Amino acid sequence: MKKSGNPYIIPFIGLKKGEHRFDYIIDDSFFKDRDYSEVKQARINTQVILTNETNLLVFDIKMEGTINVLCDRCGDPLDFPVWGERKLIVSLTNDKFEEGDDIASLPLDASEIDISQNLYEYVNLLLPQRRIHPAKEDGTSGCNAEALKILNKLSEKEEEQQDDPRWEALKKIKQN
Repeated sequence: MKKSGNPYIIPFIGLKKGEHRFDYIIDDSFFKDRDYSEVKQARINTQVILTNETNLLVFDIKMEGTINVLCDRCGDPLDFPVWGERKLIVSLTNDKFEEGDDIASLPLDASEIDISQNLYEYVNLLLPQRRIHPAKEDGTSGCNAEALKILNKLSEKEEEQQDDPRWEALKKIKQN
């Protein structure tokens, strides 16, 4: 019943009331058409439990896997383990409905739902704000050593630079 082009389209109209399980592996192909995605490589096992009720669809989504992102410190690729759970509630109604992050609506005559955008957003929410290589067992940084050397040299040069004389003149004005 699923469309062959998009496995994330779930036809719910023929499903019996109750729970239905859908398993996905979100990998590199999921992100290839998303131009501005920070994630280019991933392998995330995703379990979607759809509870089909009268005029209501409840999706319990569990994700666990690895996402390859660039390290914020050295710029090298980093496999980052991720896991999380989300709930998506979809109301079937023809009334005006204020949607939220995890609440959506579909018209009563809808027969299927595409959850790919929701899954994409949930994957991005799994990413931490700061992504750096973990420290090695000996306590040293797991980042690229050459990149760290360059960063240290650049920070030393910044510290060595004197204040711009134009700023000094402005500071004198401020003090008066």
